[in-house]
Amino acid sequence: MSKFIREKLLFYPAKFNLYEAIFEHLDLSYLKEQLPKTGRRPFPRHGILRALIYKNLKAIKTLSELSFELSTNLGIAYILGFDKKAPSRHRFEEFLHGVPNQLLQQIRMQQVKTLIKLSVISGKYLSIDSTAVVAWVKQNNPKIFIEGKFNKAKFPKGDPDARLGFMALKKLAKHSKEQQLELFNNKNKYDKQIILFWGYRNHVIFDSLTELPVFEITKPANIPDCKVTVPAFRELNRNFKFKPKGVLGDAAHDSSYIRKYIRHSLKAKDFIPINPRSTKQDIKFTKHNTRACIAGFEMYPWGKFKDRGRIRQKFVCPITHSKTFAAKYNYQCPMNHPKFSKGGCYAYIRVDKSYRSDCIDPKSKYFKRIYNLQSGSERGFSRLLTFYMQRPMLAGLKAISNQCTLAHIAILAIAIAAAKSKQKEKIRFIRGLLRDLLQK
Repeated sequence: MSKFIREKLLFYPAKFNLYEAIFEHLDLSYLKEQLPKTGRRPFPRHGILRALIYKNLKAIKTLSELSFELSTNLGIAYILGFDKKAPSRHRFEEFLHGVPNQLLQQIRMQQVKTLIKLSVISGKYLSIDSTAVVAWVKQNNPKIFIEGKFNKAKFPKGDPDARLGFMALKKLAKHSKEQQLELFNNKNKYDKQIILFWGYRNHVIFDSLTELPVFEITKPANIPDCKVTVPAFRELNRNFKFKPKGVLGDAAHDSSYIRKYIRHSLKAKDFIPINPRSTKQDIKFTKHNTRACIAGFEMYPWGKFKDRGRIRQKFVCPITHSKTFAAKYNYQCPMNHPKFSKGGCYAYIRVDKSYRSDCIDPKSKYFKRIYNLQSGSERGFSRLLTFYMQRPMLAGLKAISNQCTLAHIAILAIAIAAAKSKQKEKIRFIRGLLRDLLQK
């Protein structure tokens, strides 16, 4: 930061100390400057990155407003690295569309490693959640009528990378995490409001105790949460050797595959509420624990097979598969089953271990006490959304991913500045920490 010494004497020393405390711990060595042999000299990439982080810290809504802020506040522009002229909106958009997201991810991961060394992030409990990122297209404007605007096969021209997703909003009043567990069993359709949108989803893994993000990735909105969970934890485990005691998630992550990975690969407990899904009709069993048909007869076992990673036992009609038994009933089904003429009825039961059936009881006090930490994910997203991450005025998966990653970098930069200034209790105080540093 030695090149900013002259600025410290000429402009606002208090603001200089403020942003120096934020940026001095930001390792930008992964982002190399591009110096073409011909043509005019481009704006420094480090300066553009600092300016985009400054946009988040100041809660500036658009890139045009950021360009105007830097052109009218020359002191801040010089601190960020622009010694002559501030970039226009187009230069910021060019950076967001052009820089590989992996470079920004390297910066973010280095911040997480710094917080681990400072004993801020422990990874004792991890929680995963996602938030909607609405695309800047006219199909998302409720005041505009477009025929088939929510047709999933007709992509919006304004952002061809956006996909159709939905947000489930609860119409109920304020409720705690314990009350949310009961909402999944509430079948009143008027308690939920489903909103369709075109866009993306930002999937985040939080350190539950500090409510700081340790992993993030942006995917199109049509990819469900359960498809991202295991790959996200594999990537996290590859970069950081966390040994969590528990993994928290909402009912969207309730699947045997995810629970098996958490218990066997992560060696942790899964604190995930059970998603009732569609309820099946009552299944009848005999005293020998075999299936019974609608007539009450004990069905015959007819082998096992593997279906999508599950082992199932097949049971067949006793009349069509046993001449002795069929003779007792004159070779006819007493219930006149419609499939009798085609070989009789059949049924299946799952015989392998179900990780959903032997999970921790969601109604137990132990589950509720730990699951209360999941509310930290909502507070974490609330802080991220103060940076206008949910409705970016950009188009394209690459630009949206970079915008979301920069929001996470800003959150972690504030946490590092708080930890370095020996104010660990303010690692989540976005506005409060900035005021305290400004008063010094």
